[in-house]
Amino acid sequence: MSHIPHQTIKITAGAERAVKKAPRRLPWEGTLAIVLLLVAWGWASHHSTPMFFPTLTQLFNTIIDLLSSQDGWSSVGITYARIVMYLAGSFIVSSLLGLLAAWNVHVERFLLPLVELKQGIPALCWVLFAILWFADSEARIAFVVITSALPTFFYQSRDALRSIPRDWVDLVHSLRPSPWQKARILWWPAVLPSLLTGWRINIGNATRVTIMAELLGGITGIGHELRISQEMFRMDQTIAWTAVLVVFVIASNAIISLAERQYLFYRRGDGVRDHVN
Repeated sequence: MSHIPHQTIKITAGAERAVKKAPRRLPWEGTLAIVLLLVAWGWASHHSTPMFFPTLTQLFNTIIDLLSSQDGWSSVGITYARIVMYLAGSFIVSSLLGLLAAWNVHVERFLLPLVELKQGIPALCWVLFAILWFADSEARIAFVVITSALPTFFYQSRDALRSIPRDWVDLVHSLRPSPWQKARILWWPAVLPSLLTGWRINIGNATRVTIMAELLGGITGIGHELRISQEMFRMDQTIAWTAVLVVFVIASNAIISLAERQYLFYRRGDGVRDHVN
């Protein structure tokens, strides 16, 4: 396992450094999309009532007011912590089940019908089940987030391990690696891209179901604040809390993208599409 040509290591290290040092510029297409959205909202706010389309200035002031209070930051922190903590729990449980299903066909045949059954039940039904089954609001939210993220993590981990070419497995086994070397050289690089994709997908899903659970059965968090805003017919507060959630999802995706650039630098170039500066 240690007889790797020095020149190969040097080339690989050089390519990794070049990718990591590549400048990250804000794409003009995304900037244009955001600008057009703001222009469209501004036009709608001047041709409608503030109840439906508050002005951008009013939205900005509302966000400042909400986040300048201790209660506002408490709601933000509670919701963010719930999403990250319960999603991490779902990731651990679901990924382990997916890996077990990939290694053992009997485990896969046992788990697959249950996962498919879960997929057929809408998230709203799980929220209602949680309200009926659990008296504690925190247990309700944890149950909904963990179950909603389970199928994606399960399939991503299972399919990633099963997609390793047999030739690669035989090649690594021929070098007589230790279990740690096998996991580091073969399993981890094969599973990591799919797991990061699963996180990218489930960040948005977990955010939606967490807010839904807080809205229907919670007494704290952004979902609870949204219910109060709806009862008071405060569209500006509703948009402000939604903007806070969007910031969380964007920041989470940025962290995942950073991890992809750090650990999946070799995927920078592909043969599918042209590279545009």
